[in-house]
Amino acid sequence: MSASLQSIRPGCLLGERPEKRSNSGETVVDLKLQQWWSMLAHKRPNIKSFDTELSAIKSGLNKLSQTEPQKFSRHVTKLRRLVASSGLNDTIVCHAFSLIALQLQRHLGITPHDEQYFAAWHMLRGTLAEMNTGEGKTLTIAFPAIVMALTGTPVHVITVNDYLVHRDAKLLEQIYRQFGLTVAVVSESMNDELRREAYAADIVYCTNKQIVFDYLRDSQRLGSTTTGLNYQLRSLLSTDQVAPIMRGLCFAIVDEADSVLIDDARIPLILSEQKTTGKEKNTESKVAMGIARTLHEDIDFKLEKTTRVVHLTDTGLDALEKLAKRLSGVWQIERYRSELIKQALTAQHIYRCDRDYVVIDKKVSLIDEGTGRAMPDRKLPNGLHRMIEIKEKCQPTDDTETLASISYQRFFLKYHKLAGLSGTLHEVRGELRNVYQLEVVRVPAHKPSRITMLPQTVLPSRSTQIAVLLKTVQSRHAAGQPILIGTRTVALSERISHVLKACKIEHQLLNATQDKDEAMIVARAGRPGAVTVATNMAGRGTDIPLQGSAIDLGGLHVINTEINDTARIDRQLFGRAARQGEPGSAHTILSATDELLNELPAIIRRLLPSTTASRRSCLLCAWIVRSVQWRCERRQMAQRISVFKGYKQLKRQLAVGGNLD
Repeated sequence: MSASLQSIRPGCLLGERPEKRSNSGETVVDLKLQQWWSMLAHKRPNIKSFDTELSAIKSGLNKLSQTEPQKFSRHVTKLRRLVASSGLNDTIVCHAFSLIALQLQRHLGITPHDEQYFAAWHMLRGTLAEMNTGEGKTLTIAFPAIVMALTGTPVHVITVNDYLVHRDAKLLEQIYRQFGLTVAVVSESMNDELRREAYAADIVYCTNKQIVFDYLRDSQRLGSTTTGLNYQLRSLLSTDQVAPIMRGLCFAIVDEADSVLIDDARIPLILSEQKTTGKEKNTESKVAMGIARTLHEDIDFKLEKTTRVVHLTDTGLDALEKLAKRLSGVWQIERYRSELIKQALTAQHIYRCDRDYVVIDKKVSLIDEGTGRAMPDRKLPNGLHRMIEIKEKCQPTDDTETLASISYQRFFLKYHKLAGLSGTLHEVRGELRNVYQLEVVRVPAHKPSRITMLPQTVLPSRSTQIAVLLKTVQSRHAAGQPILIGTRTVALSERISHVLKACKIEHQLLNATQDKDEAMIVARAGRPGAVTVATNMAGRGTDIPLQGSAIDLGGLHVINTEINDTARIDRQLFGRAARQGEPGSAHTILSATDELLNELPAIIRRLLPSTTASRRSCLLCAWIVRSVQWRCERRQMAQRISVFKGYKQLKRQLAVGGNLD
């Protein structure tokens, strides 16, 4: 185990707020050489190569099981002394794992399995672990979190929503306390003082958005120099000291790592504050929306829906110039009025209700593409959000002013040590290596999968698709089998729910407009006869345990009804079935009118509904759908690279004036 990773703690050596400084002198060639060397030097570990360590952990657990509970603290004290005097080595880590496993047995009644030890061992070394749904990721996190915290390293456990933050911290709090460690959560409702107290704990649970915004707030208050000797000297000499909220970026464990490090990395996070928008701005937006409604697609403007870009044609520019002659003020400025109209056309034709946003209590809330959740605290920039509010006849809200921004790539690269896990990492392992210098270890399932994958079906229209879906649901529901129907958009989930209601099929609906009881709805989806309709299940983090006779009835049956942007989301959805060796089945029932299929040439779209007659045609159908996803994945990756390279390019340009970090 590398000595540089033994302990990463605030203090004289690393400063009061440690964070890794990027090497501004690195060239593209340097980075490529590092990547190639990493690929050559990194051996793909497998669980068989872990036999020696596994035997030591289990042997230690057997010996410790004879220890009386009241004497456990002696072993913890001894472990702390060993870590303080010798640091971390394989023997000490094996002993620590044995102690952690003992406490999981005694307090939670759970004996970790070999695959959890294997994943935790590699996460401790700064690796990402791919573990299937239901394999115990929450408990696996406890092992590296405890071991690193015992070295004095502040540990951040980062996940995707507040429910998981509170659930996981509460579940493991007693285990952490047995090792003399403190645990805290950071939630949206906390003020700065409560946040500061929470970050002072040994192990902190928080969401990715909360921790990034707290970092940005600290950076705003303290300035750019927040680490090392300069910061300490300034703190000593300053009469107006500002206490930071965080203790630096030492070690992070990222749950649902692909959702955080990949899916959310397409858009930088922006710390902003509201600024009063004058009446003239609202008037401009309303006039722009009125003008936009008079323009005609393919004549006055053209849309690039995949990239969400609007282009005004020469005809459109001429029409706009004629209309502007009747107006005054900013409408006489050619470039300004063109941008206003483009924004209005974008709001009118590209952003759609119940797909990109929802209207709740007469307020526009954006929808997270990865999870289907509403994001009421996020707004589109440059007046676009106001245009959508006007379109939906909502009260226009104030604009926001950017104070600071950072990309997820840049933020997580500031951690001295980074690890994580998720059920779907293999497809993006190259990007994770290239951007974050993180390797992916695939952890085998504890029990062989028993999922039954039915052939993909593509039907000519949405109504035909829903009719076939209804027959499938009626048949399996009558037998008592639990069913989970996954959709990509809120609109389709609402439509399916309406059809089920009309047929008097009792069900639960989970989407951006109805997500208050999310965890309870998902947890109950495994009951016999349960029918659940939900938007993307990515990152929801709640298992669907089978209850009663559901196992004998074939387990959970998952139906996918829309093409998702990435194949990973399909895997996440299907991974809800057949967890931990239980039975389960999955079926994809699509419509040839699916929005993402519109990118295909018409001749290929016409072939799709006829590709379900034979095994060969089913394979062709699956290949066509996968090619659509591949195009989406490439486009999204290009967006992430653009965000990442944009910062690196800016950094090179400002290198003469000082480090941007």
